[in-house]
Amino acid sequence: MNLEEMQQAWKELNERVTRNEILHREEVKRILNTRRENSLEKMTRVEKMGLAMVLIVCIVFASAWIAQPGFHIVPGITGAILILYGLLAQIFSLNKLSKIRRETNLENQVRHILQYKSRYNRMLLIGYPLVALFFICFLCYYGTRSNILFMSLLLAACIIADYFTFHYTHDRVKEMMSANRELKQIEEEG
Repeated sequence: MNLEEMQQAWKELNERVTRNEILHREEVKRILNTRRENSLEKMTRVEKMGLAMVLIVCIVFASAWIAQPGFHIVPGITGAILILYGLLAQIFSLNKLSKIRRETNLENQVRHILQYKSRYNRMLLIGYPLVALFFICFLCYYGTRSNILFMSLLLAACIIADYFTFHYTHDRVKEMMSANRELKQIEEEG
């Protein structure tokens, strides 16, 4: 084998390696995009289920208010504020998730994800005192044993469900953040 044949063989081998690296990089980008989109879909599904639950509670609360003329005003107002807050929080969360989905710039998408996470945390920090206020007002006006037991069990179930939802949402946010970081690294290398 002479020198020219070896150079030609080396060049072909080098081109094959480059093509494989490009294909590998594109495959990794596709996998990371899929992982990010799956996390976003799961978060959107959870937020939509939350919105459906708030709407159901809103309908039940409104029908209870209409059906019971002796319904006290203080628990009614605190309940209405709590439901309105939950409704607005779910709508704003879904809006932020749609902004994340529409954003194509990775840096802006990371910024929107961090804003979503901070809003989610703020929503919880504001929501728990509102729930406690409603719980106290309700028990002051309707403090029978069965109501205390029912409200305590309902509150415990909601706290447990919220605990799991909180960790589920934060795990999806971490997945999206890591996928975006890796995509940014790939784009910087390429």
